[in-house]
Amino acid sequence: MDAAARSSEDATTIEAEVEAEINPASIAVLPFEDLSPTGDQQYFSDGIAEEILNVLARIDGLEVASRTSAFRFRDRRDVGIPGIASELEVRHVLEGSVRKAGDTIRVTAQLIDGETDKHLWSETYDRSLTAENVFAIQDEIASAIVAAFRGSIDVPSLASPQVGVQTESLDAYELFLQARPLYTARTEMDRADALLARAVELDPDFAGAWAIRAAIYMLDGEYGNLGLPRDEAVARVEAFAANALAADPRNALALAVLAFNREVEARAGRGEYDIDSIIQDLERAIELDPNNGSARNWLGISYGEVGALEAALEQFSRCVEDDPYYAPCAENTYDTLATMGRMDEALAAYLLALGSGAVTTQWVNFGLLAHFDMKAHFLFASNLPNYLPGWTRHDELWMAWKNLDADHSALVRDIRAFLAERGGNSDRYGGPALLLAQLGMADEAIPLSVLGWGPGYSNYRQTEAFRGRIRALQIEDYWRKHGFPPQCRPIVSESGEDDFECD
Repeated sequence: MDAAARSSEDATTIEAEVEAEINPASIAVLPFEDLSPTGDQQYFSDGIAEEILNVLARIDGLEVASRTSAFRFRDRRDVGIPGIASELEVRHVLEGSVRKAGDTIRVTAQLIDGETDKHLWSETYDRSLTAENVFAIQDEIASAIVAAFRGSIDVPSLASPQVGVQTESLDAYELFLQARPLYTARTEMDRADALLARAVELDPDFAGAWAIRAAIYMLDGEYGNLGLPRDEAVARVEAFAANALAADPRNALALAVLAFNREVEARAGRGEYDIDSIIQDLERAIELDPNNGSARNWLGISYGEVGALEAALEQFSRCVEDDPYYAPCAENTYDTLATMGRMDEALAAYLLALGSGAVTTQWVNFGLLAHFDMKAHFLFASNLPNYLPGWTRHDELWMAWKNLDADHSALVRDIRAFLAERGGNSDRYGGPALLLAQLGMADEAIPLSVLGWGPGYSNYRQTEAFRGRIRALQIEDYWRKHGFPPQCRPIVSESGEDDFECD
């Protein structure tokens, strides 16, 4: 069977396996329609729907479709509620509309049974336009949904939800609602930061705005375009997260950002931090917000740093279950499966991610493509802007990946020279470094997460660069407390001190 046929068969098998009986205690919250006279308040309507979704997602026993899953149906209402419910694998759908006019707001919401297409509950809320009233409407809608479920569904711990007042400034809240989707999509991060900066000027105690600002500066090296020196960016990460936690000590995103920022700094050689405490803090963030995809992804990466691949895969898989369209977790899932040698599962996960659009151009598993002789995929990816656009010897690069045991030092030198001529960087996280890592640059700054534990990186695990990262994150201490990964073991050095070695 050729690769294409095998790929199709694997994808079909995976889809069949995930089909299950629809949980009656399940719901999708669709984006609310913007009925404002000016027609420019969609961000506000989306924000109200997302806040209701977030509250419902925290209710134990209630299964809620992710925002990215449900919001795909913004322009597909012709599918009909039963069709939407079927595609999202939920029993119930909440839809609604928002009309802002002058100093008044009208919010209409209706809960629909996706199986029968019957309305179970509906209500219209007419209020003066204040932040307090906006949050009160969100809470009343969520409470009404809980009451509707309580009468017909046996759901454990179905307590009344509480949205809570995030800010007393309506203007600050509107700025926050404009910025949040930009951060979630990892796009226009500079614009998102500017919006949030204005929001916290209006309300210095707006924890949610401070937390996202902290995350933006933490991710600037990977996704951003703020152009700050890393030291200044880190100072802002720490200050903004501290502001968020001062206003709300239970802000999960701020806790997760502070934890993962320590890991980012250690990985880049800018400090030494305890990976055990990082993992504990990320676990705490997930306890506070189990549906926080960023925290789950970062926890999975942290487990990957110590070689705990099963634990990493568990986090990535749970993240994908919660949100199938969240690219970081989807990509890390097939990366981890490939590192573990579960190649057929990795390919199936990769194809599902491609089919759902849960991929980015910033991260490609070239080893997986080479393993399955997917040359066209490989060559297309290696030509992308993040890798080697303009390079004229991609066929040679493909052949090198098909024969990793050979000496590719000359090819690596040529690619480095090519990048240098164009102002590129072969050492940064991902990008060309990822493409070249197994071709002779094991001493360079390649990721020390799940990929670093694959068989193709055995030479890397013998380098001082590898040991330096172990020291920077105090991973050996973690191993001695929690157990060593299969590739490594404790030893006593020639000087009689505790040490380790890895294959």
